[in-house]
Amino acid sequence: VPGVSIAVIKDLKTDWAKGYGVEDLETNKPVSTGTLFQAGSISKPVAAMAALKKVEQGKISLDEDINNKLISWKLPDNEFTAKQKVTLAHLLSHTAGLTVHGFPGYAVGETIPTLPQVLDGAQPANTAAVRVNMEPGTKFRYSGGGSTIAQLAIMDIEKKPYPQIAEENVLRPLGMTDSTYEQPLPGKIRSKAAAGYKPDGKAVAGKIHIYPEMAAAGLWTTPTDLAKFAIEVQLSVQGRSNKVLSKASVEKMVTPFIADSVVGLGFFSEKHGNAIYFGHGGADEGFRAQLMVHRDKGYGVVVMVNSDNGAIISEIVRSVAREYQWDEYLPAALEAVSVDPAKLDGYTGRFLVNPDRVVTVTRAGGKLYAQPSDQAGFEMIPISENVFIRTDQNVRYTFVKNASDRVEAIKVTAPQGEIQVNRISAERQVPYEMIMAGKVNEAIDAYKKIKADQPNNNAVAEGRLNQLGYTLLAQNKLAEAIAIFRANVDLYPSSSNVYDSLGEAYMLSGDKELARLNFRKSLELDPKNNNASEMLKKLGP
Repeated sequence: VPGVSIAVIKDLKTDWAKGYGVEDLETNKPVSTGTLFQAGSISKPVAAMAALKKVEQGKISLDEDINNKLISWKLPDNEFTAKQKVTLAHLLSHTAGLTVHGFPGYAVGETIPTLPQVLDGAQPANTAAVRVNMEPGTKFRYSGGGSTIAQLAIMDIEKKPYPQIAEENVLRPLGMTDSTYEQPLPGKIRSKAAAGYKPDGKAVAGKIHIYPEMAAAGLWTTPTDLAKFAIEVQLSVQGRSNKVLSKASVEKMVTPFIADSVVGLGFFSEKHGNAIYFGHGGADEGFRAQLMVHRDKGYGVVVMVNSDNGAIISEIVRSVAREYQWDEYLPAALEAVSVDPAKLDGYTGRFLVNPDRVVTVTRAGGKLYAQPSDQAGFEMIPISENVFIRTDQNVRYTFVKNASDRVEAIKVTAPQGEIQVNRISAERQVPYEMIMAGKVNEAIDAYKKIKADQPNNNAVAEGRLNQLGYTLLAQNKLAEAIAIFRANVDLYPSSSNVYDSLGEAYMLSGDKELARLNFRKSLELDPKNNNASEMLKKLGP
């Protein structure tokens, strides 16, 4: 992690703020409290405040059909919206039943799509179409796509660029002078911004990604400015400030919108014993961030880093919580115990998390280790004979035995809920593993079966597979990336974007003929795909 910036809140004021490390490894420029970082999804609660301002001004209702306010694009109706229309309240609380969890952004130099193109998944957008596939208002499901619809609705109402709307309604009133939703960053501000870094320590291409999905992920800011925002919310909840919103509106931001959810109109709530905290995390390409404050007692912290390696953030938050004696925030200290290595052998094996992810548990000496098929591994630390934890996340792993005293599953318990992952044979492979083993045709067939049996499973979402392909490209695993993109083409044959991605992979591998073929198919499906046109020009006749 090259750079870290922190602001600590105490007694409804910024107690201190400080930067550590460097904002750019190339220039070696130190991080200061004025260095701008990408806030990722912390953009959402700030954007929610701007939207609620329009509600208070009578320009939109929280409970009306959002299509009443959308002009430049409409959310397609279907059997789910026939029962309940999507509203602004649904969009801000992630209860609209919408698809598209998040956005990867666009590298410097890439063609940037319009918001209607993003929402329709049309070229040059790099994510799938945002659509309702669950009855609105019935269940929480995180959707950056929903935040983007809210952004477009507010823009259609105000008939202004989104950065101007946010500046006039939230940033300026709160004195957030080092914050902007401008995408891409104007030159005069760019020199104040940190460069983003990937998990391997290499800089993001072009140093930053661009996010037209501004309300969902486009805020550039500092911990000091986000502390001003958080303090205003804390004061407003107490009825002591209304620089932007009334007490009633701000309470909606921090109060869960529906039962069995922890999300209000903008913030996630956390209950620690009798203490209630609210906050939000953020993850853009090369950046991670966290805002966490007590609802009623005027303290909290904001931490931002310019790296995808965000584990340090939770360490800092816990350290601040300990030093400032936050009410019941820290979990009770847990003591590791010793487990007979012979018993640990009974816990080893492979466990199916979802149709495209397996966790492999192994023993080395007297320790147990877990290795997800497509993520970094970690040590499993015993706190009892069959219950294990990890140090980087608040997750417990309980090994479950059957009547024959053989471990058949792991019960995984996290703050978000609990799932059980069942043992599978050593021979069984998920599609991702097949691809990594060179079994391309078998993997494609397996992805097709998942799609047929579980069409809404995120394992076979177009955006997820596309992102996985680009991750493999970045690791110079061309054959594996091509295989993933091929699977995506087979699953989504009417998507211009998947052919475009496959064309790029073939182009990098040196297969110009197949690159041309896929770029032409992409253009056939979307004649406005500028990227495919440009790539065909580069490839020549």
